[in-house]
Amino acid sequence: MHMLTVLTELGASGAISGIRPLGAFEDVTERLGPPEKSGRTVDDRPWPQWFGYGDVVVETCACGVINKVSLRTWYDSVRIPTGTPGKYRTIAPATTFRELGAAFSAAGVEWRPMAQAHGLDQFTIETEPAPPAGVSVYFTFDTESVPDRADATLYSVFAVEAVHLCP
Repeated sequence: MHMLTVLTELGASGAISGIRPLGAFEDVTERLGPPEKSGRTVDDRPWPQWFGYGDVVVETCACGVINKVSLRTWYDSVRIPTGTPGKYRTIAPATTFRELGAAFSAAGVEWRPMAQAHGLDQFTIETEPAPPAGVSVYFTFDTESVPDRADATLYSVFAVEAVHLCP
């Protein structure tokens, strides 16, 4: 599997290895088994919590709904769950904006640039997978060491929901 395949699926569906915001974390643990790591996102509050499956991080609220799924792309290689408990694919994450844009175009994935309200050497693009509505995916690229934005390398990516209300 190639990183562009993983990223295109994420941009189109909001999911990495079938893990998607607004999904049930219980479904993830049934399919992938217990996570390798976990913890609180805020030290003084019990929820939300994060759970790690390789380099895929899943954040959930107390009711078990997934709020956010992120992929650590700043490493030399990343581990993506295969769908079998404890099994991962290791792939090289290095992806440029030019490469991802071409992959999105070939797959019909629409994206838009996000406004940047800071002076950091980066920029972010967003996709809005559907259904269900209410999930956005953000791809952030590092521009610090490249003269052309097209050659900027992907630094981080996450899918997040904005519509969930706990019962």
